[in-house]
Amino acid sequence: MTQEELQKALEAISKSGITVNGDLVLSKHVENEIGNVEDGGIGIQYVYNNTKPKASQNKKTKEKKTSNGMPKTLKYYTHSNKGVLSRQRNRVNLVFKKWNEWGWLDNQTTANDFDAFFEGEPRHCNIVFKKNTTVLSVFLRDLLDYENSHKEKIISKQTGQSATSLVKEQFGKTGNFEEARLTDDDRFKIKATLYILNTENPIVHRQGGDDNDYDTSDAAFQAVLSGQLRSTKGI
Repeated sequence: MTQEELQKALEAISKSGITVNGDLVLSKHVENEIGNVEDGGIGIQYVYNNTKPKASQNKKTKEKKTSNGMPKTLKYYTHSNKGVLSRQRNRVNLVFKKWNEWGWLDNQTTANDFDAFFEGEPRHCNIVFKKNTTVLSVFLRDLLDYENSHKEKIISKQTGQSATSLVKEQFGKTGNFEEARLTDDDRFKIKATLYILNTENPIVHRQGGDDNDYDTSDAAFQAVLSGQLRSTKGI
């Protein structure tokens, strides 16, 4: 089709009242059909739109990036206050010792990995928890909800973090919160761990010992938690 013939075809379409939306690309030779248009008929039968369809407005063009693919850890440490931070690290170290004493941790779990679990930065901490999943689930749930005397949570909230997600992503287990499965000893040890991690709670000073001699036995924590013993010293 020549430029002149194309112009005539477009004028004929315009006069016929045909409305076409989009870009017109006449890809069919219409030499034999122009006369039909001029006689009042509709001679051009094929009109194509070469423009590509727009992508759906709801379709995301890019995948949302995750942090670094690592599971979350507990945001416990307060780096802005060196005094508080030192106490917090001492408490985490004490929990590590108690959990090993109770047989809750595999012997391949290192103190550094355990410490990193309270740092707040996403990473896999390689902690092998040997006690049943209910103890782990209930402890993490209660820890995330735990408040000090000022009604402040001792674990800073992170978006999307829950006991269930921590149990699954950090420990590779399925959360279980059936508290009927807990023994009295389990409940005591969960409460004792929470007590230790609250730096407002002083650790018991051993009678007859020096200022650095603390009683971290289960019996001492049992007495404190039951109100039978007043704790006066802390680390």
